[in-house]
Amino acid sequence: MNLINLRGSRRWFGALLALFIVIAMAGTAQAGVRIGGMALTANGQLAQGFQYTGSCPVNLKFDWGVIGTEPTAITYSFTRSDGGQSGGSRTTNLPRANQSVPVFDNWRLGANTPQFSNYRGWVEINIASPNPVARKINFTLHCR
Repeated sequence: MNLINLRGSRRWFGALLALFIVIAMAGTAQAGVRIGGMALTANGQLAQGFQYTGSCPVNLKFDWGVIGTEPTAITYSFTRSDGGQSGGSRTTNLPRANQSVPVFDNWRLGANTPQFSNYRGWVEINIASPNPVARKINFTLHCR
């Protein structure tokens, strides 16, 4: 009888240990983020189709909506098609789960020269943490 009780005790112990590990891992899960919508404004007006036609230079504002699975802080940076970076690494808080928080980058660009008559470029947000994710906004300028 003692041998049977010992085997049964080992099974219960193993099952309880596995349950404890699952509960402990669930408590340490990290928040995840994703990028929802995005938009581009030019001189304060929404750029339809991510295109701007008008006088230059123009003030461009790139906007991404970042959504987290739970409240968390994100670390991110921007890269540009001209090889530039905007301001290095930044941090912002996502205060609520499943709610979009706007993240912006500004770029004054263009001139009334042939180089910018049909200029195509992009700006990309690169989120480093809590999980890596990136999203690029492509745009076209028609400076006149």
